[in-house]
Amino acid sequence: MNRWIHAGFAALALVLVVCLVVFWPRPDEPGVRLPLPAPSSGLPPPTDVPPTLPPTDPGATCVPTPTQRLRVATINIHGAVGRDGYDLPGMADEIRAWDADVVLLQEVHRFRAKSGLDDQPAELGRLLGMDVVFGRNFTRPPESEGAPRRESGTATLSSRPILSWSNQLLPNFPGLQQRGLLRATIDVPGGAVDVYNTHFQHTRGVIRIVQARGVRRLVAESDRPFLLGGDLNAESGSPAMQVIDTFTSDPWPLVGVGDGLTVPPRVPKRRIDYVLYGAGGWVPEQAQVLASRIADHRAVLVDYALPRPAGC
Repeated sequence: MNRWIHAGFAALALVLVVCLVVFWPRPDEPGVRLPLPAPSSGLPPPTDVPPTLPPTDPGATCVPTPTQRLRVATINIHGAVGRDGYDLPGMADEIRAWDADVVLLQEVHRFRAKSGLDDQPAELGRLLGMDVVFGRNFTRPPESEGAPRRESGTATLSSRPILSWSNQLLPNFPGLQQRGLLRATIDVPGGAVDVYNTHFQHTRGVIRIVQARGVRRLVAESDRPFLLGGDLNAESGSPAMQVIDTFTSDPWPLVGVGDGLTVPPRVPKRRIDYVLYGAGGWVPEQAQVLASRIADHRAVLVDYALPRPAGC
């Protein structure tokens, strides 16, 4: 009898074990939450540390700074004295028609008789409604008693604000006309850019090499995106341009229309005027040469894009 009782209890215990195995909830069943493992340091999770991320403003949006575009032209205006005589208003009309943001001018006069004793930079700025800076590179005695001294140099016009500027005289040889490098720091949305304007010596090749090295040294002092333009009196591939090529790029092989020849103005045979780009992410979009009724060069006009990093 006892043997049957013991057998019955054993059978009942076996049934209970089977039920526990079959019907006990598994960890992956809904409604079952296993306890989190303790941190590896053995310390409890912190409860008084503020969130590391700032609260999100539901009305805030991320607006990248758009690509900036700059149309830049350069021309040697020859004091605005053309085949039909002196015509500064006509020169202003030509510049206006280009719709350029920045215009680099060489052979700009102040108080010279052959150019009407005009202050050409100031007058062009007034006629065009643009900011203007003048780089005086050499002076001559006044042409009449009590008149201002005659001046010549380069000028830069800008439809955007000119934040600062400087004019640095370039190396020179005795007896040659003094040249300079005019810098205009121009305000564009998202930053500022430097635009350099220069006019190299036309009579000797050696001095152009020296002047090109001087420009390279001066441009290296800036950490902003920059453009370099003007009448370099040097053809592509010449020794002076080989120096310039070490720190700038020529947009013409990429986007230029035609051969880019600028002198002489009626039937040009040489390319000596440029708008080149340096460091800073410039992307040339188009480049062309434009005829002038007044100047003794053709103008060079280049459209550039300057992508800016996202503002967020």
